[in-house]
Amino acid sequence: MKALCFALHPLRRSQRLAASVLLALAASIDGAPAPVGTFPFKRDGQLMVVEARIEKAPPALFMLDSGASHTVFDPTFAKELGLETKEALPTTGTGSGAVAKSHTRAVAMTLHDVKLDLPEPWVIDLSNAPMPRTIRGLVGAELFKEFVVRMDPLQSKITVFDPASYHHEGDAASIPLTVDGDKLFLEATLEVPAGQFVTHKLRIDTGSESSVNDEVVKQSEEVRTSILGGGLGEQFKSYSGVFSSVKLGPYVIKHVWGPGGPGPSIGMELLRRFVVTFDAPHGRIYLERTPQLNDPVPTPPPN
Repeated sequence: MKALCFALHPLRRSQRLAASVLLALAASIDGAPAPVGTFPFKRDGQLMVVEARIEKAPPALFMLDSGASHTVFDPTFAKELGLETKEALPTTGTGSGAVAKSHTRAVAMTLHDVKLDLPEPWVIDLSNAPMPRTIRGLVGAELFKEFVVRMDPLQSKITVFDPASYHHEGDAASIPLTVDGDKLFLEATLEVPAGQFVTHKLRIDTGSESSVNDEVVKQSEEVRTSILGGGLGEQFKSYSGVFSSVKLGPYVIKHVWGPGGPGPSIGMELLRRFVVTFDAPHGRIYLERTPQLNDPVPTPPPN
């Protein structure tokens, strides 16, 4: 994967305060809700890499991953932070098998001017995950559960709002968002094979480059074997196929190649086609189409 570089020079407190005042002033003028803060992301493939600071430590790079139930630190990073870890029950990832994990004490994370309290970060070895070695962890579901989070792929920017005062502006499509523990879900209508439709609940996973992952794709008229996994856990042999269409609210995306692994989910190959506002506290997700809406979904490479 491409090397990613950030200017690791955080704004001074006075500069952050001035920026926040300007954001609030602009919001009050146009009637839009004032954000708590914003921070940029850089792309690694379809995934989003952000800069974060843990307490008073130097800034580090994290992957933004709504599919991670908790924010995750790599063990070497946790050691650099001087955090004691305690062994915990294993978890699972997109790969097969159990994934060993530990946990550590509560800490505060700062994403530019957004402060996020992490009650129980997980510590998981990320050395075998397909991401740059400069990535020190995953920003997980805590961000999405505590705030309203807008992901703008056109401006490569995340904007965070206080749910207590948030009201959505604009004509974006609004669809239900379900929170089940530390997992976020939406419903999509899947056409596979052509002319047959099912509506399934998909886990929202910004840490996946896939389109839609659902075992129902084995009913597709076009199926090929694939190696799946690629995140936490072991890779495994399965299959990919073509959804004739995927419908999200009013939007229909045609001829969608997707994997057929367990655990139905939607990843960044489709989410990147929208400016997405995740309003988990109010149970809504807002989709604003971008010019990339009808980009072709890549065909998986042959094995």
